[in-house]
Amino acid sequence: MATGDEELHAIKDRAAARFGALPGVTGVGLGGRVRGGELVEELVLKVYVDRKRAPGEVPGDQLIPAEFEGLPTDVVEMPGTGQLIQAAPPPPTGKSAVPIALADGDRYRPLRGGTQMMPDITGAGRGTLGCFMVTPGDPSKVYALTNWHVVEGSRGTPPATTVIQPTVGATKAGQPDAEDSVTKCCSSIAGKVAGGARTTNRDAALVLLDPGAEWFADIHEIGAVAGSRPPFTPAEVAAHPQVRKRGMRSGLTGGTVDSVGGSFTVSGNTFNNVIVVRPNPDPANPATATNPVFFADHGDSGSALVDADNRVVGLVFSIPNPSGPPNPGYHGLINGWALPIADVIAQFAAVEHLTVAVATAAAPQAKNTVPGAAMVAVAPELAPVLAGTPDAAPEAPPDPAREPLAAARRRPRVALPALGAPPPSAAALATLQQRLDRSARGRALITLWLGHQAELLDLVNHNRRVATTWHRSGASAVFSVLVRMLSQPDLTLPETLDGRPLDTALDRVCATLDRFASEPLRRAIASAREGLPDLGGLTFDGICDALETAR
Repeated sequence: MATGDEELHAIKDRAAARFGALPGVTGVGLGGRVRGGELVEELVLKVYVDRKRAPGEVPGDQLIPAEFEGLPTDVVEMPGTGQLIQAAPPPPTGKSAVPIALADGDRYRPLRGGTQMMPDITGAGRGTLGCFMVTPGDPSKVYALTNWHVVEGSRGTPPATTVIQPTVGATKAGQPDAEDSVTKCCSSIAGKVAGGARTTNRDAALVLLDPGAEWFADIHEIGAVAGSRPPFTPAEVAAHPQVRKRGMRSGLTGGTVDSVGGSFTVSGNTFNNVIVVRPNPDPANPATATNPVFFADHGDSGSALVDADNRVVGLVFSIPNPSGPPNPGYHGLINGWALPIADVIAQFAAVEHLTVAVATAAAPQAKNTVPGAAMVAVAPELAPVLAGTPDAAPEAPPDPAREPLAAARRRPRVALPALGAPPPSAAALATLQQRLDRSARGRALITLWLGHQAELLDLVNHNRRVATTWHRSGASAVFSVLVRMLSQPDLTLPETLDGRPLDTALDRVCATLDRFASEPLRRAIASAREGLPDLGGLTFDGICDALETAR
């Protein structure tokens, strides 16, 4: 028997052509033997079938022979159609190893692989940011890798669901969701869809990170990524190599490569080079037909498949789609399907003409920043805090009465993403509401926001004069500091901005809003502004105390 890798794959292809025409055969691949649930180091042709039957139940011309062209065969029960594993907005039906309510929807900054990702598109579900890709020689081109079906949207309800395609260069995607804000103080957006597709042999997407985005070349709970690896050879898969993935739904899971080169159908598309991963047993949760152990589940789409050396092997995109409970041949184990990373990279080069490689890290949690962030001028009193150096002594502000133009020109410039801050925790927001509710001034602020937030956001987003005043007055930077104060109670508001009292900036914003706001909003602003104490130089607790004692 020929033992060259090319000839072994050719034998597999001929076996697939012959056995694939038999009833119940769903795929053929090269892998290691599994006997009685035990892994045996022997290269075999893995012949996947919908359901294993006793030899007496199968007509003689439909029996799978013990060997084919000198290669032994191993008949394995696994459906040959797959299901995309983006998590739909409502909980998926059927029993899952990890309820969607327990999935990891946390926000991670700096960004890293193995975490939840969502697009800003109608009917979007949840998937996983697998790892990062870079363009060699261009540090400004950093991409998050996931599946294309993760960045798709949908309209309608099954079976009359229409897929909504993202727009390259326009559709945003974020971690953990696609929530955005005009001030960017709590934005989840990571970047924009830059390329990819879901077609025959392909289901991958790149999201180009925004300038200023901070990221680790890590996968959460796995560690620093060591690059990519070539496809497994037949000799390697015969030894059942261990692989791992970290997805937002089922977290960190491990398994062995069951086969490579398999052909399967997923949502109408044919994939001819699929990596099949068999999950490792879970000692704490023994697998049964009614309580299966998953290598991947809905929401894990886009996970990076890595080997024992943290090299990326493939891109997880699907799981088998059994009708009803798993068949006995599964032994309660639900495999995962992945696309070879070499194929993913080659397709980006051939179709989008994007040359990318898996981003690597010399050590875990080595922070990277995408260059090219927009810089905004801020008052010198705020620059140290917003630049992340709150202990630095601020530059003395110029005298605006004597040098108004010089004051503006000498404003320190801070990268726009530095104005960002992690969103306040639920506990911090609850505390804020409780403290504001204690005073008439605080309650007026709550009423202003709850009753008019849509109009306020529309004015700042779309009215050029309001937006200009919001930023040039320093109000947007002050707002960023206020957000930070919820988690950093020692921070204080400056007493001046560009040498002017803090109230001056507030008055400028209120005066501009008064010109363009509706009558109800103008009244609400006037009511909230009346009697509002001077907040310059106060901490979060000091602000709340001042509101409670104001008359």
